[in-house]
Amino acid sequence: MAGHPAALIVGVEAVDGNVACAVVNAVDARVLARRQVASVLTWDISALSHADTASASILAVVTECLAGVPSAQGGWAGVIAICVATTAVDLGGEEAEAALRAAFRTRLPDAVKVLVYNSGAAALASGTGGPLLGCALVAGIESSRAYGAMSDRRTAAASGWGPVFSDGGCAYDLGMRALSAVSRAQDGRGADTLLVNAVCRHLGVQRTEELIRWARNHATIPARVSGVAGLAGVVLDCASRGDTVADALLRHATGELLRAAKAVATKLGLDRSRQPFNLVLTGPMLKDGTLFMQYLLEVLKDGLPNADVIYPQGDGAEAAAWLALYLLDPQRPMPQLRRGLSGQSPGPAAKRRRPPSPFRRSTSAPAPRQLCGPPA
Repeated sequence: MAGHPAALIVGVEAVDGNVACAVVNAVDARVLARRQVASVLTWDISALSHADTASASILAVVTECLAGVPSAQGGWAGVIAICVATTAVDLGGEEAEAALRAAFRTRLPDAVKVLVYNSGAAALASGTGGPLLGCALVAGIESSRAYGAMSDRRTAAASGWGPVFSDGGCAYDLGMRALSAVSRAQDGRGADTLLVNAVCRHLGVQRTEELIRWARNHATIPARVSGVAGLAGVVLDCASRGDTVADALLRHATGELLRAAKAVATKLGLDRSRQPFNLVLTGPMLKDGTLFMQYLLEVLKDGLPNADVIYPQGDGAEAAAWLALYLLDPQRPMPQLRRGLSGQSPGPAAKRRRPPSPFRRSTSAPAPRQLCGPPA
């Protein structure tokens, strides 16, 4: 590749609701162009026709992205590989991977190498800079997932089943448990909690029984998932204010993430090795400085002591491009890993600090003056 200064690599991340593309220089990995668009596709590739539709949608975004790269001459000139990381492979496995690869192959020049991977592979590459070595722990909005890969090409995964299965550690599961805690507290079946008033304030309702109407009024499943997931920030806020119920929800969520990571480590034999292994922490729930991250690092230190925590160095589209670069040239220099925190837990004062939330408050209605009270 050193002899082709105009050589380009295209990285794509295709997940529910979004397609992101990054075009990078194959020589120095500089990002030359980016493009991100919303998508209505759910990436459920259960038939070849679905794969053809998905590939066409993805390539439309790529074409727009390549238009911003002068050396591409408005097309695929100079592109030597495209790597697509998508939840379609998470859902459909090897069949979806093969169907997508075939669909891309029919639409692209023969000189372009086509690579298709699951979203976990991109998460792992985002931390390692390309090599699929170690584990990735992804705590997202509607799902959480652990993924691991070894040099002998063995892979393993855990969780990632989606919102219907309440993947522990994702924002949706935390929001669902917050709603359950509110109903239990209101009925007298559970402990009193700041979550009652905080959830009502966040959702713009005045009385607890209005939460039932709120839950039923979502027009679509994605709308309901998004609304419930938005409560994760409320749990973080209440826990930082000392609420024991919210604190217990955070600890349960981080415990679920640990179990997913340990399941993958066990399948790959990493837990039985004395050698450290990379563990990439990524996703909107995993932000430095939050109480959630603090609790997660604590349980990882005890439950997976040989895990070397690192953080993403770029987004999913960049990571897909890095993965392609590594597969094309495994000897290329790797970027320095972004290490995790030092392992020292903040003191009690740090726990009381209000952590920054990755979630926005609901703007569907202004906060009422009268907070939730018992039903009339």
